[in-house]
Amino acid sequence: MFKIAFSDARMWRSLLTAISTLVDEATFNLLPEGLTLRSMDPSHVAMVDFKLPREAFKEYVSEGQVKVRLSLSGMIKLLKRAKSEETLELTYDPESRKVHMTVLGAIKKSYTIPTLEVSEEETPSPRLEFKSLVKLTSETLREVIEDTQEVSDNVSLETKEDRFIVSASTSLSSGRFEIERGSEALIDLVVKEPSKATFNLNYLLEMVKAGSGTSEISTIQFSTNMPLKLEFPLAENGCLSYYLAPRIEAE
Repeated sequence: MFKIAFSDARMWRSLLTAISTLVDEATFNLLPEGLTLRSMDPSHVAMVDFKLPREAFKEYVSEGQVKVRLSLSGMIKLLKRAKSEETLELTYDPESRKVHMTVLGAIKKSYTIPTLEVSEEETPSPRLEFKSLVKLTSETLREVIEDTQEVSDNVSLETKEDRFIVSASTSLSSGRFEIERGSEALIDLVVKEPSKATFNLNYLLEMVKAGSGTSEISTIQFSTNMPLKLEFPLAENGCLSYYLAPRIEAE
């Protein structure tokens, strides 16, 4: 069994929403040291990796390792009116195989949620070497990525020694957005090797929009024509990460 309590019910809904950007069903892995989740989207183009240490919870009790698979959309609907000042409690009854969810605020709201069959197959952690790292405000990243959707369905990310470049183009139009080293929007830029890769805009935009609701800071790591890692830091060294495969155009 397990029992966890999170002091900000609205933030928990935001985290679930961020995960549901890629998957509707997900397996939560509760360990003595904290909660983890790793899942691939149905097309195997993108992956979400979520970690939240026990210290990030108001209460965290887990008897050994417990895996619970849930419908994310169902939980998000129940938390539609969740407030930041409300506490969320989740308990799991292994006999009934149901999760009991309670929202504690001016009104006590209680729900019972069925669990789903847990798959034996586990998603492995990607092993990637990144040549470029860009750390910037989530607001800036969201603004730039949203602007590119007016131009193309694909977006290119590029690093040079002194700047981060986001661009998009079609046969008729193009857009280019540059953030130079020293800009207040650019927190850090590490370029071991100038890099450039192109990604599906719809995937990246949904990741950025969802992730920016959980953290004010975002970090992008990538190499030329390789998958990117988009990371949003959470409380107590927790982390919400996305991986996205590049689009490789035929020469």
